[in-house]
Amino acid sequence: MKAGILSVFVSTTLLAASAFAEEVRPNFLVILVDDLGFSDVGCYGSEIETPNLDRLAADGLRFSQFYNTAKCHASRICLLTGQYYLKAGNNKLKKAVTSAEVLSTAGYHTMMSGKWHLDKEPTDFGFQRYFGHLSGATNFYSGDDTFRLNGEAWQVPAEGFYTTTAKADFAIDFLKEAQGIDKPWYLYLSLNAPHAPLQPLKVDYEKYLGRYDAGWDVIREQRLQKQKALGLFKTPVEATERPSHVPAWDAMSDAWRDSEARRLAALAGMIDRIDAEVGRVVEQIDHMGDLDNTMILFVSDNGASPFGKSPNLKAEQKPYTASVKWRDSTGSAWTRNAPFKFYKQNQHEGGIATPAILHWPAGLKTPKGSINHDPAHLIDILPTMVEMSGAEMPTEWPGRQLSALSGESLMPILTAGELVRTQPIHFQYGNNRALRDGKWKLVSINDGSWELYDMEQDRTELHNVIASHPEIALKMSKAWDQISVDGMGKVFKPQNDLPNSEFVNERWSDYSQ
Repeated sequence: MKAGILSVFVSTTLLAASAFAEEVRPNFLVILVDDLGFSDVGCYGSEIETPNLDRLAADGLRFSQFYNTAKCHASRICLLTGQYYLKAGNNKLKKAVTSAEVLSTAGYHTMMSGKWHLDKEPTDFGFQRYFGHLSGATNFYSGDDTFRLNGEAWQVPAEGFYTTTAKADFAIDFLKEAQGIDKPWYLYLSLNAPHAPLQPLKVDYEKYLGRYDAGWDVIREQRLQKQKALGLFKTPVEATERPSHVPAWDAMSDAWRDSEARRLAALAGMIDRIDAEVGRVVEQIDHMGDLDNTMILFVSDNGASPFGKSPNLKAEQKPYTASVKWRDSTGSAWTRNAPFKFYKQNQHEGGIATPAILHWPAGLKTPKGSINHDPAHLIDILPTMVEMSGAEMPTEWPGRQLSALSGESLMPILTAGELVRTQPIHFQYGNNRALRDGKWKLVSINDGSWELYDMEQDRTELHNVIASHPEIALKMSKAWDQISVDGMGKVFKPQNDLPNSEFVNERWSDYSQ
């Protein structure tokens, strides 16, 4: 589409949006955090203090079956484009448009603060204001050389810098600027916490020191009991047992237990800080008088990460400096993904299930504090925003070949109805794959055999029923293949047919003294 045609398209879209002028169109704050476990927030079972997020949940809506892609960059693509990440053209986004581009053509002021992790820069994809880093991970204290401010290189200060706080600071500055612009606004806040390196602020780390000395077996059980008390799931869940690749807490040495307790304290401190900074941003929106008509959505890009390779942390190390770079561990990830099994990159629930909180007082019709149990996905965010804003999805865009959205609007849920999906939800990252169709989930790990689960009865994927329902598995596997063809032009062919447990034990056998 040539520039002249684009101008006509933009003008037409703005006229369409003007039909909503008599109504106050909602603002949007979409918050994406990094490597957060399903149970890491208070209102999802955690002992970590997250009063601001808990308050949004108490006044809004929680989802018990909201999904991501189990991987950082892929989830960002889904969130921004409403497409599966390969169908969107992967990092280059050559086959999709972003939420910022769609909303800016509909008259919105668009802003982003945080981690990008895709090609080019946010200002190349519709964001009129941007602060953050283009990299997939960065040092929380010293940053890196990919920081940008509105398309220009930005030098990280030598002292007094912390990424989570800085991103909130710039988000607040952008909001203050938006207050003087007579337009609805869209802010995408993309925090890199609690992704490794595990570098909490000193005050946050010391707040949680000693709280995890009881160990992950006890902490996980406490989270399970809190989830039960919260009524988080539609039907009772059977908790997964500690896997063989995670040692029993009591079987570990004193030094090892101390190491893991400090690691969990560092993670807790980083999550506590997320909540504090989200609270500051929400407070600014409230101060502006926009809180009532702002849709706030809080989600994670994947489950907790198990990929730290060094179990023992040096006793003398303090994680609140740029030079100390602790990583996650498999035991901490198992604890944080309660009640599910497996982790980041896996398409079992531990990898793809995200805590998801939606707050929108002016438009949300569900009772305060409700929990919705319909399966939803990051691909549904853009279609929802389009419907809420009155924007129009373009069918053409310069330099890109667009296709229909993969996601579906969540407005039926927000208006106290039921979401009836027209297509199953497709999952793939690397050699991990899945398909969710109604109550059924077909899933495979590390090129292994397909497994089939009834998610209404077995949300924690403990009872593989593929042998008793081969016809359902066959139908779903064909559907998975077809969606893959539509997105990539080829069918995925597994390379192995070994029992999945063999892959698991090989992949996560990093606990050795």
